[in-house]
Amino acid sequence: MSRQSFRIDQPQPHDLVGDPVLLAGSGGGFEATISIRILDANGVAVADTFTMSHNLTAPWQDQVALPPGLTTTRGVIEIGPSTGADESPARVSIPVFFGTQIVSGFGSWFLHVVQPGETLSGIDAAAGPLYIGSGWQPIHEANADIIADPNVIHPGQVLRIPADF
Repeated sequence: MSRQSFRIDQPQPHDLVGDPVLLAGSGGGFEATISIRILDANGVAVADTFTMSHNLTAPWQDQVALPPGLTTTRGVIEIGPSTGADESPARVSIPVFFGTQIVSGFGSWFLHVVQPGETLSGIDAAAGPLYIGSGWQPIHEANADIIADPNVIHPGQVLRIPADF
């Protein structure tokens, strides 16, 4: 099976994911089985499961609960078609941020385009009731893939702001 015939649509790299983690794509493996593993930031598997597709080209979706006691805000989701053999299947690795670990009550996120002169603290104050975090730190953590220094953000950057909807 070529990589083009197996596709992952959700989550995308560096997405903020909730609990349960929502997964979707197209394709399947041996007997339409799709292998799913979620790793924490230390590379420890915190979930190891599978889902079923209808065949090798059908769309699929599933959800996987995060375990209680998860302590890292980042992780990797590995998804791939099962080979049906004893060897481990080839998986696509998708780095993600665990929104529920970044801010309590996380349900989703909305986008904010940085304007000239804005700071993370200013965005925190201006995001109003939609933003469920406290302070600029959750915004920084939710966007750590594009913000190396919380004191340096640039106009035009598109930030994910944690929300509860």
